[in-house]
Amino acid sequence: MVGNKVGNKVGNKKELTNNRTIILKEIINNPNVTAIQLANILCISETAVDNNLKFLKKNGYIKRNGSNKTGYWEVIK
Repeated sequence: MVGNKVGNKVGNKKELTNNRTIILKEIINNPNVTAIQLANILCISETAVDNNLKFLKKNGYIKRNGSNKTGYWEVIK
């Protein structure tokens, strides 16, 4: 579980919501997961997924390697 691996609060990082924790789990399980797939898993809009991904990137939880089309997500430990 991401909660055990990442924790709800890591150092100076902001606390994660349930959706953000699920996004991190999905990225760990499938680094090639798309925003559309995440939206379907979470039953939220793509815009909401994009906003959560922006938060996770800005706060140092994830980074994108490569292009948007052929790249993959990486969880920063």
